[in-house]
Amino acid sequence: MFGIGGFELFLILIFGFLIFGPDKLPDIAKTIGRGIAKFRGAQEDMTEQLKGAAFIDKDDPDAPLKNPLEVMESAANEAQAKAKDARKKASDATEKVIERTESFAERKARYDRERAERKAAEQKAAEEQAAKAAAADAAAKEARENPKADVAAKPVVEEGD
Repeated sequence: MFGIGGFELFLILIFGFLIFGPDKLPDIAKTIGRGIAKFRGAQEDMTEQLKGAAFIDKDDPDAPLKNPLEVMESAANEAQAKAKDARKKASDATEKVIERTESFAERKARYDRERAERKAAEQKAAEEQAAKAAAADAAAKEARENPKADVAAKPVVEEGD
């Protein structure tokens, strides 16, 4: 491992133990291990990117490297096709929104109509309430003027039931 023998590794560990102490040495080892693992992961990701990149042709073993200009042209054409599809979707969505939106005059007319309907409903409810109150007043007035009619209209309740 890096040309280091067992005795040299032992000396490095002893000096690390003396410098950092027994409490910090395991934490340092964990940190170094995590750093090496992240470095290996990044290295593998970079290797995958390079293999998946357009410069390497996996299908042609005789000429593994492609012409970079052709690669860039194909990538540009692919990007243009995707951009064209995105523009079409955006314009379709915009047209749908435009169809659904109403102008200020249309919104105002709808609001005025709804407001008139609400006022008519409130007025009708107020008239019904007034009619009920008038009927109750008329019944109370008749009861005051003719108390016998009120007594005759009440059902007779016998005691002892």
